[in-house]
Amino acid sequence: MRWYAVDALDEAFAETRDLLLPFDLGAWLRLAVITAFAGLSAPQTPTFSAEAPPEAVVEFTREYTVGEFVAAFALLGAALVAAAAVVAAVGAVMEFVLVDVARSRDVRVATPFRRWLGAGLRLLGFRLAVVFAGLLAVALVVAPVAAALLVGPVAWLALLVVTVPLAAVVGAASAVASEFTTAFVVPLMVDDGVGVVAGWRRLWPEVRADWRQFGVYVLVKAVLLFGASLALGFAVAVVAVPFGLGGLFVGAVSPLGALSLAVAAVVGLLAVGAVSVPTMTFLRYHSLAVLDRSAVAFSLR
Repeated sequence: MRWYAVDALDEAFAETRDLLLPFDLGAWLRLAVITAFAGLSAPQTPTFSAEAPPEAVVEFTREYTVGEFVAAFALLGAALVAAAAVVAAVGAVMEFVLVDVARSRDVRVATPFRRWLGAGLRLLGFRLAVVFAGLLAVALVVAPVAAALLVGPVAWLALLVVTVPLAAVVGAASAVASEFTTAFVVPLMVDDGVGVVAGWRRLWPEVRADWRQFGVYVLVKAVLLFGASLALGFAVAVVAVPFGLGGLFVGAVSPLGALSLAVAAVVGLLAVGAVSVPTMTFLRYHSLAVLDRSAVAFSLR
């Protein structure tokens, strides 16, 4: 038996090569913008921290009241939520832009972004529902533990026998639903101009009928994501290390040293782009090629 996810690897590689070569700096930069929002999230980067002198902390806290701190943190929290909402909305629209670019091989940003803005916002709504389901899964585990700590009876922990497996099922289902929506439903929405629910109605009968193929896709995609995370992690480290070392000597750096650090940062960002653009493009082409091989009415070209 031939597996769609395995057979699609060669096609995804060929499609990625044809889109990215011959090298076009403008196209790569536009793809870097698209893939920065759409597709795989970058791995967590290393962090660097330094302790502030106790005197500085005391002096800082004496200058502000508790109310001012609360107001500042509330304002900061609101700003972070607003920024996260904007990034999430742009990322949802960019999923459609990436599929549009992959199918047409015409690397544009502004025109397809305007075209798929409404569809992207509908996708954002679906993603928020999936996030809510994930939070519900976490609450199923946290609630018995919190009840045992706050109320008292340890018997509350017995509920974990039920809630932990249930949370695992809900979490896994949410992850698969999110992946299938991005990988398969979004292309169907692009193909027919339908909504998320209508796209799932087209996909779901084939998933049930050919569940082994889609199960293998999940396994292959997990391996690909692991490899992509390693590659992106290495590229991100190229950026993080110069910045981290620069932070250690920020007080004593010379103008020439600052210039060297800036050059290292630019080189590091280029390294991240050189890895992320082909990686994200390949992953999206792989999903499209799998969908093309399935019984779903869809064609990559």
